[in-house]
Amino acid sequence: MSDNSTLAAPLLFSGKFRQSFRLQNTIAGRVVLSGFGFWSGEDVELEFCPAKPDNGIYFVRTDLAGEPRIPALVQYREEKPRQTSLVNGLARVDMVEHVLAAVRALEIDNCEIRTNRAEMPGFDGSGHRFFVALNRVGVIAQVAIRKVRLVARSLKVGNDDSWINVTPSRVGGSVYRFTLVPSKDYPQGNQDFCFKLSTESFQNEVAAARTFLSKKEADCLLSAGLCQRVSPRDVLVLTPEGPIDNNYRYDNECARHKVLDMVGDFSLTDCDWIGTFESYRGSHSLNAECVRQLLDNTILLDESFVPKNSDLILIKQEMQNRAA
Repeated sequence: MSDNSTLAAPLLFSGKFRQSFRLQNTIAGRVVLSGFGFWSGEDVELEFCPAKPDNGIYFVRTDLAGEPRIPALVQYREEKPRQTSLVNGLARVDMVEHVLAAVRALEIDNCEIRTNRAEMPGFDGSGHRFFVALNRVGVIAQVAIRKVRLVARSLKVGNDDSWINVTPSRVGGSVYRFTLVPSKDYPQGNQDFCFKLSTESFQNEVAAARTFLSKKEADCLLSAGLCQRVSPRDVLVLTPEGPIDNNYRYDNECARHKVLDMVGDFSLTDCDWIGTFESYRGSHSLNAECVRQLLDNTILLDESFVPKNSDLILIKQEMQNRAA
């Protein structure tokens, strides 16, 4: 769709679309978090470190020879049930979606995430602990402009039972929506949640929404030797009567958590999105397929589309002059 990029530039620099371009960011210092993986039960330590402009988000397996690097990009994704996993050669990281959602919500574009195990810590099954820790250390601007991908035409991925519908945005930025319908395993009723991604909205409306599963699914996992350290107090284990030994934080917490997953999965690129993403009973796998198709069906806009006399370019030039 590169032929349409010249048409997109005037649109981007009218009204709210002008705000879609920004400087890249990294974290202001080192952050360390410790916990255990829900699936494996293994203790794990994560260390978040600042990274240079255009390095992106990447994981480093410190427990493996040579400390291999795994970029947080969709081309490194490997299919695995109920989670997002990334693989580069023999190195892998699992359950990365909640980490990546917090990183994306804080507009952290360049960060090295060092881990001594494959699986990320589960904490309470949400992105809250990651968000709070990274927000506390702070985010700093860098001398580079973040690329943007603009949804210029509608796209639908999936089938009648489960789909994602992507449409151009009327307000700029990224809007995510998830619709959850009741089933034999999840009889909690229809749930729907929609929000425009920002650091504040993620913190207030999404970060604390926890993962969920039915009691039947939980029993199957336990009988297979998985999730042995996890209790119903850690996640939402659902029955027709509601969560076991737990309470909802929101009436539509399950739909909110699915939106959290979408934010993490849609961050597996080196750009920000301008578009609306509506999921009906979607999954991690469908999120990834949608991202892959969007990379071929959206308009990539980089610094060359930013007017030379814009405030953003002037700020970048001032930062370069101070660093010289």
